[in-house]
Amino acid sequence: MKNGSFIAALLCFLMLNVSCGGRDKTKKEEPEQEFNIKKNKVETNTSPAVAATIPQSENKLGRRVFLLCAACHNVVKGEPHKVGPNLNGMFGKKAGIKEGFVYSEELKNKGIVWSEKTIREWLENPASYVPGTKMAFVGVKKKEQQDALITYLKEVTKEQ
Repeated sequence: MKNGSFIAALLCFLMLNVSCGGRDKTKKEEPEQEFNIKKNKVETNTSPAVAATIPQSENKLGRRVFLLCAACHNVVKGEPHKVGPNLNGMFGKKAGIKEGFVYSEELKNKGIVWSEKTIREWLENPASYVPGTKMAFVGVKKKEQQDALITYLKEVTKEQ
């Protein structure tokens, strides 16, 4: 497994674990410790693999499902590509054309134009929809979650 795929799979696992409440609530919580550490400068995280803006939306389910995607994708115009390409402006565009991102030949040659139908087919199982894709994600199986995610993506990826 390539490093990028491993990292993507690990991030997806962590996001899924967090979004599903991967904490055992039967265990007794330990009190938080306080530390007085002086910081001389403001720290900012500028790593494109971690930085992500997850736009607000009335579509809470779609936003929550997108957390699985946010491990690898940005959606806000101007944000950098991560393990996966920035999805801004994707609807109505051919897959595999975002400048600055290296796509698999299989995805570029598939001839996909992103629409509700093609995104749903992709979400079902990316590896079977485009055999040879570099995307290490098992997909979103529940129709309700797919609907919410597609609606969310249509809202937050609109080009301005």
